[in-house]
Amino acid sequence: MTEEQMNVYKMRISQAGIAEMTTIMLEMEAQWIRDAVVAYDGNDKEEFVRCTGKAQSVQVELMNVMNMENPVAVDVYSVFAYINKQLIHSKIKQQPLEFERLAALLEQYHTSFVNLVKTDQGGPVMQQSEKVYAGLTYGAGGLVESSTGGMDYTV
Repeated sequence: MTEEQMNVYKMRISQAGIAEMTTIMLEMEAQWIRDAVVAYDGNDKEEFVRCTGKAQSVQVELMNVMNMENPVAVDVYSVFAYINKQLIHSKIKQQPLEFERLAALLEQYHTSFVNLVKTDQGGPVMQQSEKVYAGLTYGAGGLVESSTGGMDYTV
């Protein structure tokens, strides 16, 4: 994942509610899995293991924040535990085991949480964070996205 992608995720996280936070984490995990496949295809085993480990870290965090008093969460947890197990096996064997299937599962949950975001009335999880305002302007190097958080991205 590039530094620019990470910065975009950080800005989104600072403004996200609970359901949106989950969608962001699912997107991040899927990106780490894609990055791991690229590394594997490029014969970079070390980068493959690193990216798979990052994906697994996100998966573990998703599992840790689940409300296990909710019966639906218990079912989701079992799928997330399966994904985590596959990521562990992939790191050990240094090859993408069932990554297409894992990506499909993550996409299904992402779609569900995108729909939940529409009903989330809780507001941002990070209550004390600054509001992020962004806009595009033309700069010498192309389009420049600016935000009140002090980050600029040139496209």
